[in-house]
Amino acid sequence: MSIQLIIGLGNYKGPYHHTPHNIGYHTVEVMAAQRNLTWKSEKGYCVSASFASKSFLIKPESYMNLSGAAVRWACDYWKIPCSDILVICDDFALPWEQLRFRRSGSSGGHNGLESVIASLGTTEFPRLRIGVGPVPERMDPKDYVLKRQPEEKINTLAEKASEAVEMVIQEGLEKAMNKFNAKAPKE
Repeated sequence: MSIQLIIGLGNYKGPYHHTPHNIGYHTVEVMAAQRNLTWKSEKGYCVSASFASKSFLIKPESYMNLSGAAVRWACDYWKIPCSDILVICDDFALPWEQLRFRRSGSSGGHNGLESVIASLGTTEFPRLRIGVGPVPERMDPKDYVLKRQPEEKINTLAEKASEAVEMVIQEGLEKAMNKFNAKAPKE
């Protein structure tokens, strides 16, 4: 398995920059910046940046809960099997900075992952869940993940996640799972 398509989930429009819900977007933006890549619009489905010989970073041009259409389009357009994609999203059930790779699985209630699963017709694709929790008591999780955070805090988290994704690209998912899934977040 080699990862050819890395999808950062987030909300494309609106006041969502520097929110926990857009950490997938921020992660692929960090990766593109590290490679000096430029983003290109892809027929209204997504913006992409290509690297290596035939690998792509994408940000769907939609709201989170509709991102599956862009992922399906990208897989079909570049002829990339589901097993060779990596979807990156937030997870408020995980503590801040906790990373969790999975080979496959359910959406766990995440609307972006649910959209990807519905569009691809399978749960059999790797994903990285980035911990953005815990949600403060008496706060609605939806309000929490859409609340702007300090730019430095989001950037630090995106850099950590991009480091983990780089390990997947260079050394494979299994090694990244062994290294990052076991790590406890800093207190």
